[in-house]
Amino acid sequence: MEVTGSRIVTYRDKQAEFSLYNVADIHWGNRGCAKGLLKREIDQIKHDPYALFIGGGDYIDAIFPGDPRFDPEAIGDDILVKDLSHIAALLVDNLAQLFIPIVPRCLGWCYGNHELKYMTRTSQMFLHEEFCSDLSIPNMRYSGWMDIYFIHRPRQRYPMKMVVSMEPPESYDASLRVYINHGIGAATTAGGKINALKKLVDITYDADLVIMGHVHEQFAKAFTRLTPDATCTEIRERVTMGMISGSYLRTYGPDHTSYGEQRGYPPTTMGATRARYKPSEFTLIVENKANGVGRPK
Repeated sequence: MEVTGSRIVTYRDKQAEFSLYNVADIHWGNRGCAKGLLKREIDQIKHDPYALFIGGGDYIDAIFPGDPRFDPEAIGDDILVKDLSHIAALLVDNLAQLFIPIVPRCLGWCYGNHELKYMTRTSQMFLHEEFCSDLSIPNMRYSGWMDIYFIHRPRQRYPMKMVVSMEPPESYDASLRVYINHGIGAATTAGGKINALKKLVDITYDADLVIMGHVHEQFAKAFTRLTPDATCTEIRERVTMGMISGSYLRTYGPDHTSYGEQRGYPPTTMGATRARYKPSEFTLIVENKANGVGRPK
């Protein structure tokens, strides 16, 4: 578990609403990876002046020859046989190139259980460390904390600017304490997935926002606790918002039989989940989003 200091966000519009995306479970390199959706959402973040994001882990599929789960049919069509000699480095580099346009918006980057298992088995943990170092983004490892400070500067040139600092600012307009964990458990039911999120919330009392992925689903829930005030004369409520983010890996597709299909997993909820924060109102909203809803004429 990492403690990664502060993110100082300065912004021009007093009424700005910030979007915090968890871009998790990409599984780059798998045939079922929804590359088109990922590229569209990267473009969406790029063109939203108040968008920030976290890389939530399992960014490469990391199931290669030698792994008992390896299935040649699950490998992406653009991967050649000769690429297998350096497949992990190739996938990490390709993904880095894809994210370069929005690197200044990155709050931090996690690895997931797929990368962790592969990198520890092959002594290649440096792949993730170099990925973060080359892009100059905070390394959250499997889970970590950050404080986001929002400072209104009406005369600054850009709508928003974000910098990483190990020291908090002397003054600010609002702040969020965020805990990100790639995710825990192997639940396939809605209740089991919510319980996994609740378990993380229960061990992170001081967080305003708890984010996880891993279960390839989207959920949002407010967790409310009671606590007395400083003088113990009034009961107050403390709310932690919990967010589970979707995936970019399709469970079912033609021309190959996925791991999830063999086990009867439910279809994946696709795409990043977004939290929206408005510093001027101290309001935090977590969204569930579905792509491709409705039929065009």
